[in-house]
Amino acid sequence: MGAMAERPLTQALIAEAWGTFVLTFIGPLAITVATNPGIFSGGVPLGLGFIGLAHGIALLVGIAAVAQVSGAHFNPAVTIGLTLGGKFPRSRVVPYIGAQLAGAVVAGVSQLALVGVAIAKTSDLGSTLPNGSLPDPILAAVIAETIGTCILVMTVLGSTDKDSLGWGSSAIGMSLAAVIWAVGGISGASLNPARSFGPAIISLAFSTKPLAEYWIYVLGPILGAVVAAQIYRAMSGR
Repeated sequence: MGAMAERPLTQALIAEAWGTFVLTFIGPLAITVATNPGIFSGGVPLGLGFIGLAHGIALLVGIAAVAQVSGAHFNPAVTIGLTLGGKFPRSRVVPYIGAQLAGAVVAGVSQLALVGVAIAKTSDLGSTLPNGSLPDPILAAVIAETIGTCILVMTVLGSTDKDSLGWGSSAIGMSLAAVIWAVGGISGASLNPARSFGPAIISLAFSTKPLAEYWIYVLGPILGAVVAAQIYRAMSGR
């Protein structure tokens, strides 16, 4: 995961759409499963540990499949962070983000087709939403998304550096899981505008709330990516 492999743009976009589909299908579906233990897990409760692991493994699976083709971003915030960090060409930013959003939408449609509207309503298809029990849920969610994405993008930038210790995709997958465990109860821990977009846009079939609060999952991750890129440049001297 990281800087783009030298492949034609069409091939890279297909890879990005596929990898984002994998992440945005498995991760949000895990939330739907955890929200309905009586239906999917024999009544066994499944929490943030299960959800974080599902997202982390899904990211690793996607990276293993297509990193050699596209660099395996699967996340507009990662694409922006790599660009600002000098590791990705600006000319490919918009096409990459378009492919990521498309893959996420297909994932949302696929999940809805599997579980149906009645079950989908219980978790809004795994949409990320602020925790309304907090004193200021919107502010808390923006801060959580900013910090969480900063950690994720810093991991991507550092682990793909030529002088890194070689943890690569393992470190990236673990960082996603760890951040979800830490802040999932605050913001849902999207860290990824595409990951939130797929469930939110398909949830319009029965709810407008995820899309109404989607801006949080654009603003926070982009801020986090910008901060990470600046820290990385200052730290690496690049």
